[in-house]
Amino acid sequence: MYFYLKEPKAKVPTLIYLIHYIKSEKKNFKFSTGQKIEPTEWDFTYRYPKLKRGGKGKQNKQISQILDIYKSLLEETLHVSKIKQLEVNREYLKSKFENQFNGNAIEKKVSNIVTDAISTFLTIKNETGGVTKNWINKYKNLKNKIILFDDYKKKVSLFSNLNQNWIEEYCGFLRDFPNLVNRKKASDLKSKVNIAGFNDNSLHRHINLLLSIVNWVKVNYEFEINELKNPVNGFNTDDIHLTNEEVKKIEQIQLQRDSLIRARDIFLIGIYSGQRFSDYSVFEKADINNNMIIKRAEKTETESFIPLHDKLKSLLDKYDWKIPKISGQKFNPHVKKVCKLAGINNKVKKTNYKGNSKVIEYYEKWELVSSHTARRTFITLSSEKGMPDHIIMKITGIRDPKTLIKYKKTNQDTVKDFMNKIWS
Repeated sequence: MYFYLKEPKAKVPTLIYLIHYIKSEKKNFKFSTGQKIEPTEWDFTYRYPKLKRGGKGKQNKQISQILDIYKSLLEETLHVSKIKQLEVNREYLKSKFENQFNGNAIEKKVSNIVTDAISTFLTIKNETGGVTKNWINKYKNLKNKIILFDDYKKKVSLFSNLNQNWIEEYCGFLRDFPNLVNRKKASDLKSKVNIAGFNDNSLHRHINLLLSIVNWVKVNYEFEINELKNPVNGFNTDDIHLTNEEVKKIEQIQLQRDSLIRARDIFLIGIYSGQRFSDYSVFEKADINNNMIIKRAEKTETESFIPLHDKLKSLLDKYDWKIPKISGQKFNPHVKKVCKLAGINNKVKKTNYKGNSKVIEYYEKWELVSSHTARRTFITLSSEKGMPDHIIMKITGIRDPKTLIKYKKTNQDTVKDFMNKIWS
């Protein structure tokens, strides 16, 4: 399967077609996506729009997201056909695609197949705009998990068959995901699937996503679906934050390796700004307005107003606002190493729940530090020092007070100091 341009040498935007070779017929299935792009914006190696910044980059990204929908529909159709042992030919694919797309516009109908409906949902949301990459990936992950569950059960999940028993069985599958999943099938899916079991927090959020799809189908289409409830309860996590003294240790530690110095600096930028790693790692001078960094979050599209105070400005100026590029996978081990060298090694307890199982583990604090610890540290320390919640929310881009409460972690020394101040 690949995409190709109708007129690859044209000087004006040209149509993008989807092509899939049918072995049994020894012919190609071809379907117009209705999307047009200038050939200069097309990556002929990867057969997708080029990745870039700016207005063109945003337009290319939108086209890519729509192409993903077409590709997902084909992959899903082939998967379901294999399970049902149906012959796939050009007429079958044409019927499937024309049923989903009418003149390249979304029809007001949805399939009884759960994974098909998720594809339709994503297509419609992409057409209306205003959705983030992170939001799309959550629903793609949901669809992929159900595809793998269907493969495990050897049965396609239909809305008409959904009930509480199905939900319970799906939850059991995800809790024991590493042992039950077909790893070959998982690796064949376009979006990478994390082969890890779910704790109750992640599973609770995942099932809520599924229920949002069910509710969307019930509201917008004439489907009779059983009333479903999320059987999984979330729990308060033991996520850590750094104390003021620990931040000072990180600021003052003398490091020898350049890679650790860069990781330390980037981590401190996160603490000083209160942003997610995906946002503060791409700060630009163009974001400055009235001595404030104004940034729209990649995850939520919410605008943050970040005061450019001396500590933050000093680090950004150090790199001439060209923050070193480093992936989250490499960044986290480096930050753990920095915290270990800084002596952030007091023992902390972490509790995890998976169904009826409660697991308590003990770690040295540096082992639990990650890029997100910076944001949690900013919120907690700012709150402890008296910054009002509405100011913290404006800086961090958090819209829901309930979300802010989850980030706040109270330091035991702070509790002790306040108690002594009031009652001593």
